[in-house]
Amino acid sequence: MAKQISLKEQQNIMLEIMKAFADFCEENNLRYFLDAGTLLGAVRHHGFIPWDNDADVCMPRPDMDKFYALMEERNFMLNDHIILERPENSIFTFFKLGDIRTKMIEYPNDNPIECYVYIDLFCKDGLPADLKKVKKICNKSERYALLQWFDKYSVNAWRRRKNPFKKLIAIIANKLVKNKNRGYFKQKKFINKINRKYPYETCKYVVTLSNGEFYRICLKEYFDDYVLEKFEGYTFRIPKGYDGWLKVLYGDNYMTPPPKEKQEVHEIEIYWRDNVDA
Repeated sequence: MAKQISLKEQQNIMLEIMKAFADFCEENNLRYFLDAGTLLGAVRHHGFIPWDNDADVCMPRPDMDKFYALMEERNFMLNDHIILERPENSIFTFFKLGDIRTKMIEYPNDNPIECYVYIDLFCKDGLPADLKKVKKICNKSERYALLQWFDKYSVNAWRRRKNPFKKLIAIIANKLVKNKNRGYFKQKKFINKINRKYPYETCKYVVTLSNGEFYRICLKEYFDDYVLEKFEGYTFRIPKGYDGWLKVLYGDNYMTPPPKEKQEVHEIEIYWRDNVDA
């Protein structure tokens, strides 16, 4: 049986993807930032959170659109082994950058999903100043994301469940739903409409709208500029307003690591493809 890739090896692969992505953005004058847990790792540990097995970066909407157009010209390959994974080929409604030399199994003990070792690439979309409108927008987008998850993950998972009600729903949905990407395409159309109505550069608030996440909206000014931060010995951009953004994500005490029992990781198995295929 092939030997699994260790956490440290996985982090090194993700770091290589991050470096390639950051270099590409610098070369093409595109704004990007470390985000979420990776941003927290940069500020608190100057590298990966020791137990963390994923990585996150983000781009403002205008830069994401430019990045996508450039990647489309390159057949979605950042280099010879890093690919832009698109939502239409995923259970999620956001982008990922994956290393095609690897094989990663997510949820191996429940409903295994095969992919590559990847980093998440989130897009920050602009929002109106009226928080009631913001909540409606976020909730609607989140419903589309959940629909994508249901069609492409839950249906298969529920067919294996002992719960007869869930199993019946899954069987019916599997027969009736012809387009498994309906959630993503509905959300994409909706977000395009929001972008036209509330252009990123003139907005007060921003959010990762592909995820909904009303509770994670923040002031756009946090992302108006960047500062450089060391991460595993390399230098990356982080939002100049990182303190405000990290407090939104993790609370005022984000510099204090959680106790061991709350150090969450994703359930995964990882191999080099050459070792698996041999």
